[in-house]
Amino acid sequence: MAYVNCPKCADQSYFNLASYKGPYRCMKCKEVFNITIENSEVQSTEPINPKDTGKLNLIKTYYKK
Repeated sequence: MAYVNCPKCADQSYFNLASYKGPYRCMKCKEVFNITIENSEVQSTEPINPKDTGKLNLIKTYYKK
């Protein structure tokens, strides 16, 4: 289990994945950042530009009526 500390608010949450690379959203402050997890350990966290977060809402766009 990988424990993730939000770089903005320092809230701690966890991922139950051995490896993952992609977007992650903090449950407390709602900041979105890219995260890399390998061997159940967080390797990196990088903030995502606010302009690019709109691209992550593919599901909302797809199901929009």
